[in-house]
Amino acid sequence: MKCSYCELNCTIHEGSTGHEGSTGVCRCYTNESGTIVERFPGTYLVEYPISIETMPLLHFYPQGKFLQVSTIGCNFSCPSCVSEILTGMVDELAPAMKKRRPGEVVAHALAEHCIGIVFCLNDPAVAYPTFLALAQAAHEQGLLVGCSTNGYFTPDALAGLLPFLDCVSVGVKGCSDAAYRSCGVSVAAPVFSTIQTLVKHHIHVEVTLVHVRGHEQDLIDTAEKIATISQKIPLQVMRFVAFGTADLALEPSIHESEQVCDTLLKNFPFVYLFNSPGSTYLDSHCPICGSSVISREMFGPMGAHVIENQQDGVCQCGYHLPITGMIASLPFTETGMMGGYRPTRALETIDTYLVCLGVTDRESRVRVWVDFMQRNYINELHMKIQTVEGSYEIISHLAQLTGHESRGDELIRYLKEKVADITTRIDGAAKPSVYYMMGLPRFALNEGRFEMRLVELAGGEITNRNLPRQGKPGIMISDEDLRRMNPDVMIISGLFSTTVEDVSAYCDEHGIDVPASKNCQVHAMHPSWDFGNPRWILGLLVLANILHPDRCAFDIPAEADAFYQKFYGIPFADTRTNRSFFRPTAS
Repeated sequence: MKCSYCELNCTIHEGSTGHEGSTGVCRCYTNESGTIVERFPGTYLVEYPISIETMPLLHFYPQGKFLQVSTIGCNFSCPSCVSEILTGMVDELAPAMKKRRPGEVVAHALAEHCIGIVFCLNDPAVAYPTFLALAQAAHEQGLLVGCSTNGYFTPDALAGLLPFLDCVSVGVKGCSDAAYRSCGVSVAAPVFSTIQTLVKHHIHVEVTLVHVRGHEQDLIDTAEKIATISQKIPLQVMRFVAFGTADLALEPSIHESEQVCDTLLKNFPFVYLFNSPGSTYLDSHCPICGSSVISREMFGPMGAHVIENQQDGVCQCGYHLPITGMIASLPFTETGMMGGYRPTRALETIDTYLVCLGVTDRESRVRVWVDFMQRNYINELHMKIQTVEGSYEIISHLAQLTGHESRGDELIRYLKEKVADITTRIDGAAKPSVYYMMGLPRFALNEGRFEMRLVELAGGEITNRNLPRQGKPGIMISDEDLRRMNPDVMIISGLFSTTVEDVSAYCDEHGIDVPASKNCQVHAMHPSWDFGNPRWILGLLVLANILHPDRCAFDIPAEADAFYQKFYGIPFADTRTNRSFFRPTAS
C-alpha cells in the first residue's frame, strides 16, 4: 500500500518493521491491515518554549514565545544535516520519546504563556497524523500553529493542514532535480508547488537556502525561481558550517556569504544571513531610507534573537515593516541547550566524549543519548562543559555509564598532566589581555564560556567582562567597546569562524587600532579545539604558545598526533580539509 503523506509515495508492505519496505523511507509508518499508521503516534522527543526567531522565523510575531515540538525521523537524507542524529536514528531514539495527548501539549503551551506551537528539528510529514491532531487542538484553543518543513507534502496532505497552519519555514535544497537527488528524493517540483499553495492561501512563508562555497549560482537560480512565486517572501541564507564529516573547504567566509546576500537583494527586499556572528545581515532594514527597523544577533546555529526594534516595526520615515502579527514587548530567552537546533549539538557533544573513551559501537552510544534525554541531563551538560572541572566530571560520568572507567581515568590524567605542565611554565609571567570573538570582531563571546577558562589557564587576562547582557554564545558589541577593551591579543573562535585576513581587514576598515591589530596578534583557533570536546587540551597548548612564546613552544602537530593516536587510534590529519575524525564511524 502506498503512503500518501509525502511525494515519495512509499509502498509499505504489511509485516515486521525491520526493513525499509515495511516502514517507508522515513521509517516512521507501517501497514496494519491495509491502513498506513504511525509507528510512534502521539509521541515527542522535544517539547519546550522558544522565541520564534530561534525556529527561525523573522517576520512572524517577532519575539513571540512559542512551544517547540519535534519527533524523530525524516523523509530526506541530506548530506551534513544539522539534525542528523534525530533524523537518522529512528529506532534507536524511539525509547526517549514521550507519549503526549494533543490536549496535554496544548495545556503546556498555555501554561508557559506561549502564543503558538511550532513543529521543528525534523519534518512533520513523518508524523503527519500526530501533527494534524495537535494543530487542530491548538487552533481550537486560539494558539498559532507553524512548522519547519522540506515542503515535500502531497497536495492532499498539505490540504488537510492548510486550515490549521499560520506560518511555515520551507527549507529549499536547490532548484534542480539533481539537488534533490542528493537528498534521496527524485524531483524538486513538489517543493515549489508547496510554497505556491501556502502563499495562495495567505499562510506566512519564509524560505531557507544554504550557501555552500562553490555553489553560489545554484543558490541564486533557486532564489530566482522562488521570486516567480512571490518576491515578498523573506529569504534566510544559512551559511554552511562544516559540522560532522563535511569538508571545511565548502564553508564560505562570512564576507563571501554577505556578497551572495547582496546579489539576492536585487530580487527580494528582505534577505537574512544566519550562522555568521557579527554580521549585520540579520537586521531588517527599511528599503526606503536604509535605517535599521529590527536589529538582531546570532543565537546559536540557525537561530537569531532581537536586540532592538522600532515600535510596532515602523521606521522613523514612516515605512511599515511587512511583518505578520505584533512584536512582543518582552523577549523570551531559552536556557541551556534548549531551543532551536541546540539539542542536536548537545548529543554530538556527548558523542565526542564517548569516542575518546573508546565507545564507538552504535548501541552503546545511543543508549547514552537516550539516558541523557530521559533524565534531562542535557541542561546539566551545558553547565558542565563551561569549566575544566566540569569536563572531567562529564568524562567520569560517561565512563561509569559505559563501563569504560579505566579509559576515563586515563583521559583525565592525560588532560591534568598537560594543564599542570602549562601552569608550571607560565607561573609568575605577566598576563597579556585577550579578546575572544566569534566570527567578526563585533561579536564577543560570553565571559562565562569555556573558551575564557582556556585563556585564563594559558596565562591570559580576558577582556570579555562586564558585557551589558548575555546571548548564545555571545553578543554584538560596538567598535568603541572593542577599542575600550584594548586587547593585546585577539582570538577567533573555532566555531562559526572567519579568517584572520577578514578580521584584519575589518580592523583596518573600522579603525580598530588596538595593540592586537597593530602588532599582528590576531589568531584563529582550530575548528574543534576550544569548546565542547576533550580536544580543548590542544587548544590550550595553542593558546599557551601564543600568549607566552618565551615559555611555551609546544610542537602542536606532534602534540595533536599523540592525542589522536592515543584516544582516537588514528593519526592527526590536516583538519583544514578533513574533519573525518570528529565523529569516527561507529564500528
